[in-house]
Amino acid sequence: MLAVIMAAGRGIRMGCLTTGTPKALLPLGHHPLLYYPAKLLEKWGFEEAILIVPDSHAALFSTAVAQLGLSLKFDIVQISEEEDLGTADALRIIAPKIKTDVLVLSCDLITDVGLQAFANKHRRHDSAATVLLAPKSLAFAEMDESKIKGASGQQLIIGLEKDENLLCSLVDEVDLEGEGIALDMDLLRKHPRIRLHHNLYDGHMYLLKKWVIDYVAANTLLKSIQGDLMPSLVESQFRAPHQPTPPSSSGNCTPTTTTRVLRGAEARGDATVSPSGTDVYQFVPQSSWIDCVQALPTSMPGKEDPVKKFSCYAYLLEQGHCVRANTLALYTELGKAFSHKKGSLALDAAANVHPSVTMKEKSQACSESMIDADCSIGERCSIKKSMISKHCNIGDKVRITNSIIMDHVTINGSCNLHNTVVCPNAYINEQSTLTNCQVGKRRTVAANTQAKNEEMRSERSNF
Repeated sequence: MLAVIMAAGRGIRMGCLTTGTPKALLPLGHHPLLYYPAKLLEKWGFEEAILIVPDSHAALFSTAVAQLGLSLKFDIVQISEEEDLGTADALRIIAPKIKTDVLVLSCDLITDVGLQAFANKHRRHDSAATVLLAPKSLAFAEMDESKIKGASGQQLIIGLEKDENLLCSLVDEVDLEGEGIALDMDLLRKHPRIRLHHNLYDGHMYLLKKWVIDYVAANTLLKSIQGDLMPSLVESQFRAPHQPTPPSSSGNCTPTTTTRVLRGAEARGDATVSPSGTDVYQFVPQSSWIDCVQALPTSMPGKEDPVKKFSCYAYLLEQGHCVRANTLALYTELGKAFSHKKGSLALDAAANVHPSVTMKEKSQACSESMIDADCSIGERCSIKKSMISKHCNIGDKVRITNSIIMDHVTINGSCNLHNTVVCPNAYINEQSTLTNCQVGKRRTVAANTQAKNEEMRSERSNF
């Protein structure tokens, strides 16, 4: 089995944090975000993985992976940042490298899921695509829900067959446009125990059959794994081969996946694929037992009974953690949880205060804070529930509470930071008070600044 880590996203929902720094390399705990999915792969026996990165930051990634301290080997594949490529586009680019089933992970995924159990689920059902899901109550268990409300990205309505978690429906609430969800009567006859869930979190971890990659490679309409590929597979598994899903005669149902994908293509000006498109069944391997089933008479006289030639399943995480640092709010709350070493998110056994930290007299860092290597802390400082990354210089009488301070930051004397994120190489002059702020990379904050709920972007954008 091959593993692929997607790390080419722009991180636009991270605010100024990703100006000049790829999301995958943002610090979390003692490591960059990329470390956690990579460590998961190493833990479960993977020896190498394909790492997809933006071409503009390829050198940064080459340096970063060498410093992860893992035995996992990376095949770094660059893709153009200017072409606005999605995750399915990235799979299409690396398709010639994929010779077997493939495990796809996002670079911002923090989870302790057992990959063996995940793979067993996939193999037991001979699943075309298996997706990792977790109850939102589990995903956000270590966080302040009031600060991440609506911050988890897409709100999905997911239909699962009760007994085996067959994935029967996958709809983004945005696509409903005030309408209902259409479930085919043949589907309900075969699977009468379908439950619709709106409280499940998509971990953006997928185990895909090799033929699914071949399908992606041939169908340029597919841009995103979650938004295009998975809905297409889920919908197509219940129809007959070479038969486009007919439009519903009812006015109060959701548009079909095919319709949604084609609308997206039209919006992009993509006319290279016709509405008839590339049928997924052209790529599904034909098995002898399916031939036998197809030869049987249909269950209802005069009505064709489509044979389901492949299936998609969900692996539902019941304990542990599964959350993505894909928004500023989630990243901030994860940073706090890591520095506090809360519950299941206490992934790192390293000491909260690195042995190389220099801390002068009468300064205090509470047990729920983390200070990384080569930091200097002045006199009479107070650091509470915060994460301070490598090579930071903190002056005298500085108070830092519920904040994330990234690498090479200087904070001069008598400053007060509360619920603030400071990006690398920022310089905060003395007697400044920042509350609920984001300070951009290499930004200089003038002395005596009093700021609240401000985003102080980088002074230069071409680093």
